[in-house]
Amino acid sequence: MSPRNRTWLLLWVIIALVGVSLSASACAGIEVVDSTPAVSTPDTFTSPLSEGTPVHNLAVLAVDFDPPLDYEQLIIRRQSVTLLVAVENTGSSTERDVTVRAQLSTPEDADLVLSQGASLLAIAPGEIQVVRFGRMGHIPYHQTYHLEVVVDAVAGESDLSDNVKAYDIQIRPQDTGQ
Repeated sequence: MSPRNRTWLLLWVIIALVGVSLSASACAGIEVVDSTPAVSTPDTFTSPLSEGTPVHNLAVLAVDFDPPLDYEQLIIRRQSVTLLVAVENTGSSTERDVTVRAQLSTPEDADLVLSQGASLLAIAPGEIQVVRFGRMGHIPYHQTYHLEVVVDAVAGESDLSDNVKAYDIQIRPQDTGQ
């Protein structure tokens, strides 16, 4: 299997996992909504003079939770969750010392609830790496959270529209039907 086909296969697996996770969480009283601002991408003109010039571009592909978000697990049992972030190098050169950040906030409290950073030593062109943010078990209870995941721009990167993903997370108490 070619590296490009392997990349697409991995991307589809990640998308499927996110879809399963999000649909399962909706039944459990937790709703995750992608609130990443839509950015229009202008048509790009590639000059023949720029061929061979390295292109620098990183992208946050997907975000998932391990285990999937579950109301009872998170709120009642206070169990920990790991945030998984898939980062792809869509450029043409290997990028080194890449920083990925995750920030959790809530409109109910002005202070940042949680902020973590992680680094990738190197990521090759076309490669997808998953960054794990653990120890997310001691988060104070709120009904609404905002999660923002960012891969910091690397030197020479000009298109930053795919460097961030944002999600609104709403916690709804279980409806017992009584």
